[in-house]
Amino acid sequence: MNTLIALIDYKSKFGSKHFDTPYRSGMDKKKLSMYLKELSYHVEYRYLNEINLEDEDYRGQNIIYTSSEDIGYKYKSYIEDMIYALELSGAQLIPSYQHLRANNNKVFMELMRQSLRLTNNLKASVFGSMKDLLMNIDTVVYPIVFKTSGGASGTGVSLIKSEKELIAKVKEVNQRDYQTDIRDYGRSLKHKGYIRESLYRQKFILQEFIPDLQNDWKVYLFGEKLYIFKRPLLKGRGIKASGGGYDNYFYGLEAEAPDGLFDYALDIYNKMEVPHLSIDIAYDGNEFYLIEFQALYFGTAGIPYSEGYFTKEKGSWSFITRKLEIEKVYADSIVTYLSTKITKDNGVLDFDNQL
Repeated sequence: MNTLIALIDYKSKFGSKHFDTPYRSGMDKKKLSMYLKELSYHVEYRYLNEINLEDEDYRGQNIIYTSSEDIGYKYKSYIEDMIYALELSGAQLIPSYQHLRANNNKVFMELMRQSLRLTNNLKASVFGSMKDLLMNIDTVVYPIVFKTSGGASGTGVSLIKSEKELIAKVKEVNQRDYQTDIRDYGRSLKHKGYIRESLYRQKFILQEFIPDLQNDWKVYLFGEKLYIFKRPLLKGRGIKASGGGYDNYFYGLEAEAPDGLFDYALDIYNKMEVPHLSIDIAYDGNEFYLIEFQALYFGTAGIPYSEGYFTKEKGSWSFITRKLEIEKVYADSIVTYLSTKITKDNGVLDFDNQL
């Protein structure tokens, strides 16, 4: 029996699950253990605070873990420290630390998208302050999509139509500490040549606007299973498809996915080398666009709302009418990922699947 360590938070929570009981309690750990046991993996649950890097050797150990959406992401910051330290210690984090860093951090997500060359047809820029923006203000083309780094369900996203609107939006999303600002102003009076801190230092993204979209698609990839739902742009929500209410979306065969979308999503998934991935994709009739992605702790509503999933067999996509629990889908993806990784590490490749 193989062993997996699963790290849980101080509330004994692991992962995210739509329709979880009690509310916001994450996956059912007993079910997850059962499904993994059926695949010859034993799960050892540990609290994050039980990790002792001085007394234990985690080198080479396979570790799955949770993230957090706590208010202000304070506990998530602690999780990041712990996961990064484990990765530095040689543990096999699933997924790797960079994906935790990108979770609910759209600035780093965008930088990952660029650095991994995931797509090149949707331009975006990231900024750390108002002064960073002002250095580049003449290069901004309107209208443009403004995004705060944090936020889910479309929060923090707006369409900006002018320079005046953009500057006002940057000021709006910043919460200033006036006492700190006054002290910093005092430094400029006391020390000749001192450059004051920017008053607006909340990082943000400016993303190219794709006109005339009517919807986007949310795609989950879990190993060999692909779930999809179509999210229309609802009246009163502007450019935001996310957060429109799950009862207003179209799942599975009703998602009306255009030809090529599944292969586009699968290509991104393969480049990321993760067990599971959530992708937001737009299509303007000519090109697909990768809007956002998450490799852990993402919403899973598309699984219970769907009558089944798509899978690729012998070069073509088929729909499998079969409802599965998130714990089963997750367990399958983890074991598929580990099996593939072992095969690659041993230098054995299935060349038929590489063509």
